[in-house]
Formats: sequence, structure tokens, C-alpha cells
Amino acid sequence: MKLAEHTLRDQDSTVRSAQSIEAGHLAKLVDLGIALSAEQDANALNQRILQAARDLTNADGGTLYLLDEEERELQFRIMANDTLGRYVDAGDPQQYPLPPVPLYLADGSPNHQNVASYVALTGETINIIDAYAADGFDFSGTRRFDAATGYRSQSFLAVPLKSARGRVLGVLQLINARQIDGGVIPFDPQIEPLITALTSQSAVALENRRLMQSQRDLIDSFVRILAQGIDAKSPHTGAHCERVPVLAKMLAQAAVDQQNGPFATFSLSDQEWYELELAAWLHDIGKIVTPEHVVEKATKLETIHNRIHEIRTRFEVLLRDAEIDMLRRQLAGEDEAICKADFEARRNELREQFDLVAQSNIGSENQDLATIARIHDIAGQIWQRNFDRTIGLSWAESNRIDDDEAAILSQPGPETLLSDRQDHVYDQLNNGEVYNLSVPRGTLTPEERTIINDHVVLTQNMLEQLPFPSGLRNVPAIAGNHHEKLDGSGYPRGLLGTAMGTLEKIMVIADIFEALTAIDRPYKKPKKLSECIAILGKMRDEGKIDSDLFDLFLNSGAYRQYGETYLRPDLCDVVDLGRYVGRG
Repeated sequence: MKLAEHTLRDQDSTVRSAQSIEAGHLAKLVDLGIALSAEQDANALNQRILQAARDLTNADGGTLYLLDEEERELQFRIMANDTLGRYVDAGDPQQYPLPPVPLYLADGSPNHQNVASYVALTGETINIIDAYAADGFDFSGTRRFDAATGYRSQSFLAVPLKSARGRVLGVLQLINARQIDGGVIPFDPQIEPLITALTSQSAVALENRRLMQSQRDLIDSFVRILAQGIDAKSPHTGAHCERVPVLAKMLAQAAVDQQNGPFATFSLSDQEWYELELAAWLHDIGKIVTPEHVVEKATKLETIHNRIHEIRTRFEVLLRDAEIDMLRRQLAGEDEAICKADFEARRNELREQFDLVAQSNIGSENQDLATIARIHDIAGQIWQRNFDRTIGLSWAESNRIDDDEAAILSQPGPETLLSDRQDHVYDQLNNGEVYNLSVPRGTLTPEERTIINDHVVLTQNMLEQLPFPSGLRNVPAIAGNHHEKLDGSGYPRGLLGTAMGTLEKIMVIADIFEALTAIDRPYKKPKKLSECIAILGKMRDEGKIDSDLFDLFLNSGAYRQYGETYLRPDLCDVVDLGRYVGRG
């Protein structure tokens, strides 16, 4: 009776111990599942999977392979071995990763010789007591490894990583299960369901990670296509949308790397880096709807084409009228010399007037009030139109002429040399010839400049409509505030520096410096590096850009690194940093 009771107590103790071990494993498995689902970093996820499996089985080593996208081979990801003190990560370029394992032989037949490839192809778990005594698999590579390292590979457990849909995503290969004293033993078959549960959770985590990465890759590609489309739309922007992200990340990295100074505590998480990159690529997205003829306006009279050619023709008409008048006067008996002198004077006058109009059209120099008044005087000259001006027009052009005006314009009549007509005003633009030629500086009218500037408003409006996740909520602000200035003189919101974050201030400098250094803008000559820094330095002195970031931009050498990559060698001259650093 006592022996029976003792036996029952022993059995009960064994059951409770087994239940305790199982409960401990299950609790650990639940914790691992939560951790795996929360892990965003791919390398860290691979490490967790391998380490968790080794912990559960007390394996001396292990290797993780993942299937490639074409599902033709297993690609090495990570390996660890305690006895050899070896850790190899495929993501580390300093280490030599293991070669991929092909799933198919040269003749196209399945590769069942290798344990890992067999498991990937069949989805079965393989538990080998001793690799040297195993039949059916080629362990010659394992033997060579052992011979080179003095290691003894013995027990193997190869488990497929299956998704919820049964798709094999990779293979987890464990080696040499150990007793508490370190002796090598076979892998316990009772632990296989637990490892299978772990690999299933791992496969789900990997598949989710792949889906998230695929979505991110799609978003990134879409963003870059939009940016490249904006750059291709106008030679005035060149590769601006591609270069600003480069500059922004250079300056942000310099801030992260600073050990002492105003950015000593500045850091960016992976999500914040991604936020900056997206914002930099999208900062000019509003230009996608900016009228091309406004963005491309290289002369004051340009709309879809440069209207200076029409005006030149009118001058030609006036010159021919003068010549005809001279000939008529001669036929009427007037003195030929006087008639020719009058004609020459008129020809010289018209040439001088057209030269003034043509020079004004370029807009390369500031125009004073006297020149503008002269243009208005020139505009009032009359020439005779003989053809109907209401025919051959598009519906939109005809719609801009009312019936009373159409009745007049359909008959021959006098017209001024330059005019600001009613039909010149449409779509928030005033294309009047006198109005455009009177622009005192540059080529853009106030309305056109507003349209150009509104690309920032459009950028903000477009981005604010996108459902950015919580980690990317600052993208609209970072992208949309790149034309703000710290003194409140920027647009569209007139923000002060106190209302802007560091990444927004970085974007301001990146946008300005790219525009200054661009060598492919058709409206300006390329500037030397020193000239660009001088302009930035003046903006710093005026309180328009962040002084600390400007100093960092210079001290870190980011300005020169960028210049040597994107500027011609003859433009990368020496910059006297002493003129600028620490003088804000």
C-alpha cells in the first residue's frame, strides 16, 4: 500500500512538473508572439526568431533561411553558435554570409539532397539524431565545416516557417540540442509542436513585415514617380525634387551626429527619418497642378508662347505704313529728300521703341518708373487692322469677347500697338501686354507669382487629405512649410521660427540651397559654391534661416559634400567659413 502511494505521488509529481514546464513554455510562446508581432526591424525580427527557438530547445546553434521572392532558393539571413562564439548576419557587409541554398537542381528537379531545401519544398519537419549517420541527405558541406572549425555537428532540427495559408516562407535549422551539463543530445520530439507553433508565429510576423514593406515600397515608388513627373514637367525645377531629399538628410544626419552644441541631444527614430524623407520628396507636390505656362514663363509676354513675335509684326506694320506714307508723299509732289528723312527718322524711332519693348520683355533687370511710362507712351500708337479678329478662335477665346465688342472687331479698324484688352483677363491671370511689360522686376505678374507661391498651399491641402498614420502625421507640415522664414516673412502662413520644428527648418535650408546651386535652371547662370553660401549667410544675418543649422551645415562639410556631387568642378570654389560660422 505504501509502495503504491509512493508510486502515485511520484507520478503526480512528474505530471505537475510536466504541466509546469508546458505552462512555462506556453507563457514564453505567448510573450514571443506579442514581441514578434510588434517588431518592425527586419534584422531584429530574424534575431528574435532564431534566439527564441534556441532558447526553447537549448540548441547550441542555429541558422535562419528565408525564401526569395521567386521561390527558387533559400537565402541566408542569420547564424549563431555558442561553442564557436560565432554570429553571422547577412546584413553585415563585414561578414561573409553563407551561400543561398537552391531549391532545384540544374536539371530542374527538386533539391531533396539538402535538409533545408527539402523542408522548404515539402513543408515537413526533419529531426536528425546524428548527421554523420543520417541517410538520404547530403551532409558533406557540414563535414567540411566541422573539419575546418573542429566542431562536431550532431543533432539537427529543421522546421519550415509556414504562413497561415500554408505557404513556406523560410526554414529554421537548429543544431546540437544540449543537456544542462552541455552534452549534446537529440532534439526531443515532444518539443517539435512547440517549435512549430513558434515558427508559425514567426511566419505570420514575417509575412506581415513583408506586406508592410511591400506597401511602403509601393508608396515610396509612387511618391518618387510623382516627384520625377514634377521635375520632368519643367526645366526650371530640373531634378529639384530628387536633390532636396539628399540635402535634407545630409543636414539631419549632421545634427544627429553632433556630440556637443545645440544639437547634442537631437536624434531621429527610424519613423522620423522616414517622415523627413517622405516630406522632402513631396514638398513640391502642389506644382503638379500649377499651370505650366506660368512655371515656364521666361519672358514677360510669354503665355503658351512668347508674344514678342506678334508685337514685332505690328512694328513691322508701322514701319511699312511709314514707308508707304513716304512714297505717297513723293507721288503727291513733296520733296523726295524731306520724305526720306522723315521716313528714316520714323524707322529709327520704331527700332528704338522695339528695342526697349524687347529688352523689357526679358525681365533680367529692374525697371524704373520712367521706363514703364515710356512703354505706356509706345503702346498708344495706332496701326490699322484690316481683317476680322473674331474668326479662327477657340470657343474659350470667343467666349471672352462680348457681342458689342465682337461687332466692332469683325470690321476693319484702328488698334493700339500694345493693349490691355478685356479678353486678356481670365483664369485669375491678366495677360494684358502693357500690364505684363510694366512688371518692374522679373517676368511674373503679381497674379502669376501668387499662383507659383500657391503650390505650397496646394501641397499642404493635398497632403492633409491623406490618412497618414500616427508616425507620419508631421509630413504635411514638414513638406508644406519649406517657404516659411524664421522672421515671419515667408509664405503661406508667415510662421515665426518658434512655431517651426527642427525638421521644418532643415527643409527651408535644403530647398533654398538646392535652388541656389542648381546648374540646370534655364533662367539663371550657375553660381559658385561661395556665392551660394554668401546668399545663405545674408539670409541668416537677416534672421530668415536658422543660425545653428547654418553653422552646422558649414562645420559638418555637408555643403561641400553636396557641391562636389552635384556641381561642376569649376563651381566648387573655396568658401571662407570664418566669414560666417558663429556670427549669427
